[in-house]
Amino acid sequence: MTDVVRNKNRLINSPEEARGLYTATPAEYRGKVGLEVEMALYKPGAAKPAIPVAAEMTAMAQELKSKGHDAQLEAAGVLEYASPPVAVSDVAKLVAQSKKDMAVFEATAAERGYARAPFCILPTTTTQEALANKVGRERLEASLATLAESYPRGTENIPLLTTGVQTSFSPADQDEMFRMLKRGYALVPLLYAAMNSSSGFSCNEPERKDVQPRGKYYEAYGPSGGIAASFLKSSTADDMVRNHIVAVFDAPMFFAYDLEGKLMRPGKGESFTFRNLAAKGLNTQSNYELAESFIYNDMKICNLRDAEGQVVGKRVEVRPADSGLHQPASVLLLTAALIPDGRTAEAFDALLKDYGFTGNPKADAPLLLSARKAAVEHGGKFMDVPFGIDPVTRQPLSLRDFAADVAGLMSAHYANDKTVGPEVAKLCDVLLTGDCDAKLHAAKYKTLSDVTAELQKGKPLAANLNQPKAQVRHVA
Repeated sequence: MTDVVRNKNRLINSPEEARGLYTATPAEYRGKVGLEVEMALYKPGAAKPAIPVAAEMTAMAQELKSKGHDAQLEAAGVLEYASPPVAVSDVAKLVAQSKKDMAVFEATAAERGYARAPFCILPTTTTQEALANKVGRERLEASLATLAESYPRGTENIPLLTTGVQTSFSPADQDEMFRMLKRGYALVPLLYAAMNSSSGFSCNEPERKDVQPRGKYYEAYGPSGGIAASFLKSSTADDMVRNHIVAVFDAPMFFAYDLEGKLMRPGKGESFTFRNLAAKGLNTQSNYELAESFIYNDMKICNLRDAEGQVVGKRVEVRPADSGLHQPASVLLLTAALIPDGRTAEAFDALLKDYGFTGNPKADAPLLLSARKAAVEHGGKFMDVPFGIDPVTRQPLSLRDFAADVAGLMSAHYANDKTVGPEVAKLCDVLLTGDCDAKLHAAKYKTLSDVTAELQKGKPLAANLNQPKAQVRHVA
């Protein structure tokens, strides 16, 4: 959960004054990638799986930190692993290091009887159970209170129940940031579909839901969720930064900080935005950064910090992918090859044109929105949904075909690095067959009782229900 420094009391009086926060990144921080993995924990309970209580979560995080790991806690029953940033060229080393580090996280949980769930949502945990076991923190408590009072029912399930895998990239400047966002938003439907790890069940409810649950949940945030409207209105990098700053000014805030750094919540019937905080003299840099942190778009613009926690620029966080057992490596390999500038990213840009994307978000907005909707509201089709259009005939094209073309890019990109061969093979298998985890789970678990019984056996579930079997199709 993102925190900001509370005592930056320099006032930002206009969008123009905020522009300075989006200047070029210092050279030593450019071209880096980082990985965050949220892991839902469970063990057999009296009648259904149990999640760790707050004290157990705190003890696990403290133990991992004492071993030198960046262990964070999400709201309830979820450990988060955060890697150090490394050069994008060292992504293979980060894959190996993160696997080693996460094994320590899993061992620490196993010592207390808990296993890591292969699902983005532990299907048997209710919202009330998560609330009863949450790790209380000021930001979390204030956010949950505002969600309960001012947002649609169920929005609190986002912080309480869902888990994801995020990668972050540090662009050199706003021009590269814009290119990253364009590639990232075009990749969003594939990330939602291919990395879908849902069991089909949530909140211990017996009804199967044939949607991508995290992607659907985030829509409840309105303009602060899904594809950023500020991005879709942009044709240039300057447009993007200008529109993003205005979006930050107007984003609903769960809370704000006063000039002494004390947290303050909006009163009943009141709402906070950075723009209306100016009337209280609270349009500070701290509150600007806080407002930006409450925007949960699929591609999120965030603060980039140095080792001491000082903000040195902005980074781009890729958020659509579910958590699961293969997803950390798959998401890292996929996004590191396609999103930062490089030869494979250029090939990806060319591939997108074959699917009707022009590279101008204003023009591509209908395609981007329809492709996201198809992947999230898949109706049991999982990866067999529309994506893009033929640029000549204007007929709909297929996400499965697009995924196969991306598999060719992945195979070529990592062809000379055998250290990630098994991980690349698994990624390409999903892309070529369409057998995402959620599709395999749907075939195995027909009812909530099926998945509950499996979890109650007390054994960690396998990462996948089959082995890689597809042949990679290379793309010229």
